[in-house]
Amino acid sequence: MTATTPPGTRPPGPGHSHPPVLTVVHDHQDDHAFMTAALAAHDPALGRITVHPTPGASAPAALAHDLLRSLGRHSPLAGSQDAASWATNAQSAWRAVAAWILGLRITHLVVTRAHRIGARHFQDLLALRELTAIRVTLVCHGPLPAAQAAVLKALPHEALHTLGDLRAALSAPAGPPLAGTFAWWTGGEEVWPHPEEPCFLLPTRRGPGPAAVRAAARHLGRRMITLPAGGRFPHDPDEDTALLARRIHTRIAHPVRAAALAVQVFTGRPAGEWARTAPPPLDASGTTGARAGRHPKPPSWAADLVESALHFVRLEGRTPAVRPLRLSPWDHRALTEAAGTCGLHEHQTPGSPR
Repeated sequence: MTATTPPGTRPPGPGHSHPPVLTVVHDHQDDHAFMTAALAAHDPALGRITVHPTPGASAPAALAHDLLRSLGRHSPLAGSQDAASWATNAQSAWRAVAAWILGLRITHLVVTRAHRIGARHFQDLLALRELTAIRVTLVCHGPLPAAQAAVLKALPHEALHTLGDLRAALSAPAGPPLAGTFAWWTGGEEVWPHPEEPCFLLPTRRGPGPAAVRAAARHLGRRMITLPAGGRFPHDPDEDTALLARRIHTRIAHPVRAAALAVQVFTGRPAGEWARTAPPPLDASGTTGARAGRHPKPPSWAADLVESALHFVRLEGRTPAVRPLRLSPWDHRALTEAAGTCGLHEHQTPGSPR
């Protein structure tokens, strides 16, 4: 493990010994045009994201949270049981960043105000680059602190000094989006829940039927949207399923929990049930081996979630074999909370505990 490795982000093995050459842009005059060009380069559809670090944020997980937001993922709402853990657990946050970058096939990261990044966060960025082989462009609008300058001096990197050089670096092709993948970057208005948004009932293998949907609408005082029954989701989502998919993609920052909720939705089986028995689908092509016929291929909107979760599991040092989405009791509680954040509610039979 190298000195640049943030705790818990590097899996067993050498990682990427030869990531793309680091690009450092020196905006000596703090020209607003440099910032404008960097922000305009944000294009997740092409595998390129721009992060604008929160000014003055020094908490160990702060930069990781900024990166998660640039990836369209948002940590739990303040006041929730899981929020405090996300705010302090830098290990989990950096693992999540690496897993999403790999699972969503992000290939180029642009960082503005890089001269304001503290030494620890600077090291974390370099470790992320080594781990994921992502191309990193640092835009410095002032002189680097001595510690960061010393680190850069020891690293092979490309130094750019003009706006034209920056634009040329940002115009380099980042790779076309893969055909058939879900356009998760179109979340937009689905980032935060609001009181009047429609809700969903968690699918089951047999419904729920229209009467259950109407009863839930009366109980919750909300418009309810009907989803396909578990196990009957088409590969490409209809408008209603795409709405739910965007919520899961944007409102759940933890890759394993996002994937677990997605699997629960498209299989119609409670997470506790499939976590105790056979594994859910392992990747975009479905499971392999003797169990392959027992599980449906993930629909397009869930494939990236499952893939990112598997990367997270590997980053923890576990082998995603029998139960890749194994959930702890804490994960189950957080998953229930996340489902509510996405507007997903379980069907309640008369007299059952709520």
